[in-house]
Amino acid sequence: MNDKTGNSAYWDEWQREALEAGVSAPLAALGAELMRTNRKNRWPKDFLGRESDGPVMLEICLEDEAEAEMLFMENLHPYDTVLLEKTRRRLCLH
Repeated sequence: MNDKTGNSAYWDEWQREALEAGVSAPLAALGAELMRTNRKNRWPKDFLGRESDGPVMLEICLEDEAEAEMLFMENLHPYDTVLLEKTRRRLCLH
């Protein structure tokens, strides 16, 4: 998604930066989705995914991709307990 000036949206820039830093493509896409969804829905500040969260999100991804994926999923789907449990099991985060 581009803004009115034709520039990339900040989530696209974050995704590119994450990929360049060595984050896996699926996790970088998930992080960008989180940022895009946060912006679209104008979530409160206690949800992850604001533009200012970008550096911290990248740091989390580089430290532990499984933990980052779980955190992103918890913020994207906070009430989908079945999906979150499946994700937790798949990532071996019991």
